[in-house]
Amino acid sequence: MTSFVAEEFSTADEFPNEIQSYSYRRERRSLSSVISLYPVNNYSVRNSNNEDTPLLCDYKQSLKLREDYENDGMIRTIQAVLLSHQNSIVHVLLLKNGLSQPQWSKLPTVTLYPDENESDGMKRLMVQVMGFESETAEVICKVQHVVAKWWRPNFEPPIYPYIPSHITKPKEMIKVFTVDLPKHAVFTIAKNSLLVAAPLFEIYDNTHEYGPIIASLPHVLGRFNYLYNP
Repeated sequence: MTSFVAEEFSTADEFPNEIQSYSYRRERRSLSSVISLYPVNNYSVRNSNNEDTPLLCDYKQSLKLREDYENDGMIRTIQAVLLSHQNSIVHVLLLKNGLSQPQWSKLPTVTLYPDENESDGMKRLMVQVMGFESETAEVICKVQHVVAKWWRPNFEPPIYPYIPSHITKPKEMIKVFTVDLPKHAVFTIAKNSLLVAAPLFEIYDNTHEYGPIIASLPHVLGRFNYLYNP
């Protein structure tokens, strides 16, 4: 953990019309699923005077979820997957708490306001959580890919990448997006947090340390193509 090739397509006349059409659609999807990565060393971090809210115990978190659900309906949460690379190995930028508390790692996260759409919520996340200027957040949030959707069926810790069949009203939806980072950036994060770059091979299936959402990222990120920029 670090603290702080394009494909050739066959020519159209090699295929029948039906296959040409399918190939074209596939190529368009492939081109739109390319994520540009820049070296980890291109990014630096500084701390603000604000403190990140400490994690609540399961009981208090359950009470808060219930209160929010009763006031506003299903809770909508979004998380940002910010990627970089080191020696052409994909790294995920994660927030960690200080050493004086029980350790946790998380993706940058916000809960959407009742009338807030996902695009505006992501811009707010990049400004409030990661310390970007509003103009910069506006630009980089134009390119987003949905990589996963998780559901909390009850007011309890377990979450699932599907809605269990007996659940008609899930209490929370957690939607995970990739956001393309600029070539260089300075992140401003809470003074009691750290920003680390975790390689995919470290977080792969490592639910004990990272939880189910982060540990599953190597699976869902495998569908993308990557450009490893110098």
